[in-house]
Amino acid sequence: MSSIPMSARALREKLARACRMLYMEGLMDHGGLVGARIPETGHLILNPREMRGTTGRHPGLMTGDDMVIVDLDGNRVEGSNNPPSETPIFTGVFRARPDAMAVFHMHLEYATLFSVVGKPLQAVGVTGAPFGAQVPVHADPTLIQRPEQGVAVAKTLGADPAVILRGHGVVVAGSSIEEAFAGIVMLEDNALRQYRAMQIGTPEPLRGTELADARAQIWHPKVIAKMWAFYTMKAEADGVL
Repeated sequence: MSSIPMSARALREKLARACRMLYMEGLMDHGGLVGARIPETGHLILNPREMRGTTGRHPGLMTGDDMVIVDLDGNRVEGSNNPPSETPIFTGVFRARPDAMAVFHMHLEYATLFSVVGKPLQAVGVTGAPFGAQVPVHADPTLIQRPEQGVAVAKTLGADPAVILRGHGVVVAGSSIEEAFAGIVMLEDNALRQYRAMQIGTPEPLRGTELADARAQIWHPKVIAKMWAFYTMKAEADGVL
């Protein structure tokens, strides 16, 4: 019998589901990473460096059994696959953020684009409100493969829900897998809206009270649950799940 607690097994399956849905939406590529904290042990579940004995991985084919479990030092404690090379993103952020139960790293096209040209990604609509007036940017553009790099990413992230890795991708932290998933979707949606708005004029971002009110409305458990249910139903209808 497997030594994985039932809650950990459920988390593995939910992470795999998140991978498939993010791939369905064009938000997760071969290098995208997802992770969740196991409450009982503090260990981390990550999608692997490779899957099923191959040299690569495919988020659209990910299953719970493909996941690997590591400790907070990044050492594998369970699973037949190897941890990803950017495991320090997760060890760094999860150590620094006890409130975070899920951390996702994606190479979002539009959100990342703003860091390439040095322009701030701002809340131009309600989907940008959870990330505040401006999304912080981490200066290191290289792969986050060393522990000290992970610590530095966590420092730039601070208490925020998201950080952009300059010219690389994004990291989103959430209180649940569903929240991290919704954060990825909202972050890229807002970035696309800002990008498009910049083609026809100067965007007017949300500020002050309107920003706070929009955040309270959109970054809400009911909205998160609604989004997760929508993408689950869409994936089932499309045969992704």
